[in-house]
Amino acid sequence: MSRLAKFWSLPRREKQFFCEAAMLLLLSNLAVKSIKFRHIDSFLRARWNDDTRGAFNAAGDIALVKLSLSRIASLLPWKTLCLSRSIAEFIMLRRRGIPAVIYMGVKFLHNSSLHAHAWVHTDAKGNSGNSGFIPVLRIGQEPVIANSATNPAESISQSFRIAQQSFAGLSSADRKSAGPQK
Repeated sequence: MSRLAKFWSLPRREKQFFCEAAMLLLLSNLAVKSIKFRHIDSFLRARWNDDTRGAFNAAGDIALVKLSLSRIASLLPWKTLCLSRSIAEFIMLRRRGIPAVIYMGVKFLHNSSLHAHAWVHTDAKGNSGNSGFIPVLRIGQEPVIANSATNPAESISQSFRIAQQSFAGLSSADRKSAGPQK
């Protein structure tokens, strides 16, 4: 079955979610690549950080948002960044009144480098759900680091200091194995 036939065979609600996911993923991908993050951060905080209203079918909507984004991401000719996907998912969930939080975090790797990742969490318990990463910034609740709401660049530099401190806490044998490989 062709892709177009598959699309037309979807229920109307899934088509709507798919089209919304396509537009938001394309726009968020373009925004991440062309707009300074401080502007994206202020837009998300100002526009999508308001109170949530009671969602009728939150579990079904969450699943449909994730499915729609994964469908459109697999169709795009380029690999979408986790930040672009997270922004699109966050906006789709918040439009429906579903409480959601974007986490952006870093993980210190064994070869003395940092790995960054962004993800969306909808659990009301407040845990970030991505235990390998140190959350640096979150949008949807209070920031993890005090100054991250006003100065994202400072929060990033502070996260580097946190990662360096965790590296300093390693034993000398662990540091040698985590150092640059020759």
